[in-house]
Amino acid sequence: MNAYMQWVLPLVMAACVLVCDQAAAQVRYLTDRNVFPSISTANTIYVDVQASSWKPRGRLLWDPPADIRAKLIAVGFEIVREKTHPHALTLTGSYEETRGRQFGINRYGTVLTGTFRIEHHEKGPLFEMTIQERAVLTPSGTLPYLDSLHNFLTNPYYHFLGEIVDGQIHRNQDAHAVFLKELHANLAHAYDVAPQLSDNPEWIPEGIHSMQQAHTLYEPVAARRTIGEFVQAEDNSIVYLLPDLLDHPDVYVKVRSVQAFGDFGVTEALPLLRDLEKNAKEVEVRNAASATISRLTQPSP
Repeated sequence: MNAYMQWVLPLVMAACVLVCDQAAAQVRYLTDRNVFPSISTANTIYVDVQASSWKPRGRLLWDPPADIRAKLIAVGFEIVREKTHPHALTLTGSYEETRGRQFGINRYGTVLTGTFRIEHHEKGPLFEMTIQERAVLTPSGTLPYLDSLHNFLTNPYYHFLGEIVDGQIHRNQDAHAVFLKELHANLAHAYDVAPQLSDNPEWIPEGIHSMQQAHTLYEPVAARRTIGEFVQAEDNSIVYLLPDLLDHPDVYVKVRSVQAFGDFGVTEALPLLRDLEKNAKEVEVRNAASATISRLTQPSP
């Protein structure tokens, strides 16, 4: 697994330039939301996620259970390695790679499905998330599997899985509240230098360390898709954050933020957009501002 991660991260990062806005996820509460304040101190968790693939020999290019543990550790949870050891929470579920549509002779897409359920040792099942991504043909001509994997890892509901569990258990926050918090927090670190894979060919990264690198490397794409999730859900609670997201170092996060003003019909942003149309240093942002201005000023049908 570790040897695979040394080269699969850069490949997957380059796999898909165009990512669909839709964050394919379903969240189901399995208990009354009033239960969560009573379990806010729960911090020990056992992870039981089964992974499988339709690929030959069922071999995966990454380790989903290790990645999930890394996400939970990063937000402060204590991982219990043995089911028999005392723990307050259990994350159960599955990650499945199934054969998708056929793109050519002996060339098939892959559908990636993750189902993750959080249970409390006394209160029982709390909530469940189902995330699904599938390959689409892209102009880059990348392998459909890498497209699928890139989409899964940058899906906001998976990218922020640890933060969602933390926010729900410790602060009774739903996923969208967590997304807003993380987008705002990530702005403060967006200009930090991302960790790089070593140039030493004999260096093999530890699995969880590699997963943490992936989390950082995928942040700009996940941010764009998170904005798209709010648009798709018609949740305008992100509007207040859009001006701040224009300071993100990734040009396409800026572009998606500009487009979101049009998606939500924020005519109050017209002065800001006109300034961007004239003065933004990136041509992509200037073009997006121009297109959004046209959307906001065109007569109603």
